Amino acid sequence: MSIDKRRLPQRGRATPHGSQRRDALRKVLLTAGPLSSLLYVIATDVVAASQWDGYQRTEQMVSELFAVGSPGRDVVLPFTWVYTVLFTAFGVGVWNSVRGNRTLRIGGGLLTGYGLWNIMGAIYPLTLGDDASIPMHILATNIQLALMVASMCFVAAGFRGRMRAYSIVSLVASAVMGMVAFMAAPGPNLVLGIGERISIGAFLLWVAVLAVALWKRPRADRTAQV
Repeated sequence: MSIDKRRLPQRGRATPHGSQRRDALRKVLLTAGPLSSLLYVIATDVVAASQWDGYQRTEQMVSELFAVGSPGRDVVLPFTWVYTVLFTAFGVGVWNSVRGNRTLRIGGGLLTGYGLWNIMGAIYPLTLGDDASIPMHILATNIQLALMVASMCFVAAGFRGRMRAYSIVSLVASAVMGMVAFMAAPGPNLVLGIGERISIGAFLLWVAVLAVALWKRPRADRTAQV
């Protein structure tokens, strides 16, 4: 009895069609990053701020728009959950884009954790006029900031060239302006409002740039050159 080896199933070999579908899914997940950044800006300074008569974008904190008692909270809360889903998807997209680069994989995992930690921010929001809400909100926020800083550090370390330099500049800008805004709190004042928005904006833009940098799947040896 003869066996036609050409008809035997090929094991452990991905089909081109399956590979293309996985790559398409990876790109969809990466696209969620820039979308999350755009959504954040629209939800806060466009939608929520417009619901609060007298709110000064250049002088007041963004977190006030999410606070219990804020006129824009009911509008912005659904956007918060959409942002959480989008950013978490982006973190997974980064993770899937950098196989073979352990440092960037850790960065992708930290970005995923950052996205999921938004849930804690929703559980422990500020309450306008209630100082008792401040400690837990600060704790939840500081943990999320630590995840943000750590992810940017690992991404900077995982890349070389322009993307590493850009990540370092973005990290420094976000961290420095965040500290400046913190020292200017509780406000309202120009240093607080503008400083916090520069800090947040530097991170949101970095997310979009990272998505573009990873759009073409980087091999372990290519990532070092980006």
